[in-house]
This record gives sequence, C-alpha cells and structure tokens, in this order.
Amino acid sequence: MNAKSFFSGFLAGSAILGMITLFTTPTSGKNVRATCKENTLKLRNELDQLANDSKNATIQLKTTAKEGKEAFLSVGSEVKDSINKWQQDIEPTVSQLKADIEALQKNVEQATKITTNTNRS
Repeated sequence: MNAKSFFSGFLAGSAILGMITLFTTPTSGKNVRATCKENTLKLRNELDQLANDSKNATIQLKTTAKEGKEAFLSVGSEVKDSINKWQQDIEPTVSQLKADIEALQKNVEQATKITTNTNRS
C-alpha cells in the first residue's frame, strides 16, 4: 500500500465524516458554535487551574524541602551537642573505671606472684 494513497483516503474519509456530522447534528450551527466556545472556555479554565495548582505544589514542595533541611540540621546539631555533653558527663566515670581495672590487674598479678612463690617453697 502506498503511503500517498493511504493519506489521500484518510483525508477524504475525514472530510466526508465531517460533512455527514454537520448535516446530521440535531442542533443548529449557532448552538454548536456556542457549545464549542463554552467547552473551549471550560477547558482553558481547567488548564489554567491545573497550571496554578502545579505552581502552588512546586512552591509548597520547595518550602517543605527547605524547612525539612533546616529541621534536619537543627536536630543533627542538637544530637551532636547531646553526645558531646554525655561524653563529658561520663568521662570521670570512665577514668575511674580504668583506674579500678588497673588496680585489679595489679592485685591479680601480685596474687599470682604470691601463689607462685608459695607453691615453690
């Protein structure tokens, strides 16, 4: 099938259907034009509303992202400060535990030496 003949047939068929539709419509040309104009205005208004809604959604998304970033940074900073404070609070306890462990190790070593010396004698 040739593309040129297909296109010509398609165009001729569309023209014939258009004329049949115009002649068989139950309303007058004025009513059809008024309905078309009304539908076109409705469509245009809906498209404008969609554009405005899209713009508002974009603005809201940007605002939410900015606020989320600020909140995340704030929470991150607060967590970091809390961890630092906790480390400072437990530092004396950790130092004391280290000293106690060293003392226990010395006691164990001394007890081992005494036991070894007692067993040799």
